Amino acid sequence: MAFLGNKNSDKSMNKNKQLIRRIRGTLTKPKNTIQPPTGMLYTTPDEALKVLREEYNYWTGRLTDSSFNLSIALIAANWAVFGSVDKILTNHWAKGSIALILLLLGINLIGCKILGEWHDERIKYAEANPNRWHTEFSETFGKSNSWPFSNKIISLSKLLRWCKTWLPLFGGGMFLVALLLP
Repeated sequence: MAFLGNKNSDKSMNKNKQLIRRIRGTLTKPKNTIQPPTGMLYTTPDEALKVLREEYNYWTGRLTDSSFNLSIALIAANWAVFGSVDKILTNHWAKGSIALILLLLGINLIGCKILGEWHDERIKYAEANPNRWHTEFSETFGKSNSWPFSNKIISLSKLLRWCKTWLPLFGGGMFLVALLLP
């Protein structure tokens, strides 16, 4: 029996091999997995996560598009209603509306530049030491965290989404006040 090896070390070795295969993306489906009932929307957790990520990208992209469209519409509406720069400048609400939109456009432009630079830093970080990158993947696998992004990328992204949502809405509210109050 001694030549067969220790059963516990064999199990541990098998788990390590599975982890290495998973990291490399070559893990095949275990034979004794529970099969989801037919007619399910998603057949694997990975598939559901991929769809969730795609939907997240879709809706945050829509937020950017809608925010920009509302911003342009507010600038045009202020111009259409007040007709000149002088009339816009004499109405504090119209000035505030335009100022919020210009603030948003500036924040968004600077934020995009910074995010691009920070993503580039993460790419260089990964390329500088592939072993470290794989180790970090292994350590964060199955955990809720910001990896492969950095915490500063996540925080700035949240701030930009907040700005894209609320600044045009506040600007629109100020335009409505300018429109309704003489």
